[in-house]
Amino acid sequence: MDDWNYCIKTLPRVSRTFALNISVLKGDLHKSILVAYLFCRTIDTVEDAGKLDAPNKIRLLLDFASLLKGTENRSPALNKWIEDISIVDGSPADLDLLQNTQKVFNAFDSLQENYQQQIIPSVCTMAQGMAYFQKKFGSEQMTLLENAEELEEYCYFVAGAVGEMLCNLFLQEMPDLSAANKETMRRTAISFGLGLQITNISKDIVADRGRGWSYVPRSIIEANGLTPDEFHAGASTEKDLKVLENLLSKTVGHLNDALDFTLAIPASQMRIRLFCIWPLWMAMETVAVLHNNHDLLKSDANVKITRQTVKRILRRTPFICWSNSLLKRSFKNILRRETFNSPGRFNLNELKQRLGKLALDDIPQKPQTT
Repeated sequence: MDDWNYCIKTLPRVSRTFALNISVLKGDLHKSILVAYLFCRTIDTVEDAGKLDAPNKIRLLLDFASLLKGTENRSPALNKWIEDISIVDGSPADLDLLQNTQKVFNAFDSLQENYQQQIIPSVCTMAQGMAYFQKKFGSEQMTLLENAEELEEYCYFVAGAVGEMLCNLFLQEMPDLSAANKETMRRTAISFGLGLQITNISKDIVADRGRGWSYVPRSIIEANGLTPDEFHAGASTEKDLKVLENLLSKTVGHLNDALDFTLAIPASQMRIRLFCIWPLWMAMETVAVLHNNHDLLKSDANVKITRQTVKRILRRTPFICWSNSLLKRSFKNILRRETFNSPGRFNLNELKQRLGKLALDDIPQKPQTT
């Protein structure tokens, strides 16, 4: 199987959701985002490995960033990395992707340079940021983010940087976009990524708790009358629900920014609009399911919107994606079902200032386990 066919066939095996919206794209943009997503999935698999210790995760993540940055003599280093990732655990599809990283790099090397240059810094930042946070998540006991600011920083590395990358790739396709629309997209791209990520964190609260992980900040837990131990033990469903509602309020704020991002894309770029609309509408539908959902906090079952909801989104949105007013109405109809506390505005400049102070190039590595 050649490199591109491998990438195309692997995508739906590692993510059915993103396979949907990536498939709507065409040409160089489709190829670039397909490869970029597989890179992101590769480092996600390393970060999510349940049996792998933090020092090895850090080493593998930083080595991957080095592979992407360096084109000279990459082959022996990549072969070594593929040998090293034999210690990573995960689903069969994800592990197959790791073993075939060479094919993804071959596809990446065939992309036009201007597309490559949008992918490299974002994926490297993602890998380095994940490594940075492994210092916090690396102990045997459950560890916590301290506050909402640290939650934003973590979500930036795992999703916000992807939002930036997608924005930059889209702009390659729209060189004549107005300055105002470019500014809107650049201002809201990170927030789009944060909205999708905090949606995932919200729906996985109980499942993550069962694995000994938590991305819910200590400050949010304590502000709702719980100690971290009480929250992770599920001591009070009512107070747990208040924690969830706090996260959902933040999520709605970010998803409103994501709508602004989407509407800044010209209606003539229907495929790019749909690429953004589908995950955004699904995230908002997920928020509606989670809102005041006591049952969520009593079960470790995965929270998903129904197949009928997904089909409805895929069927209806192509008919309204040309109209900003119809898109706004459709989006607000999801929100009208429930009442949320008015979320504060996301401060992009403050986040960037905090990120600038993080020492991503000074992450301690430990020797490889043999």
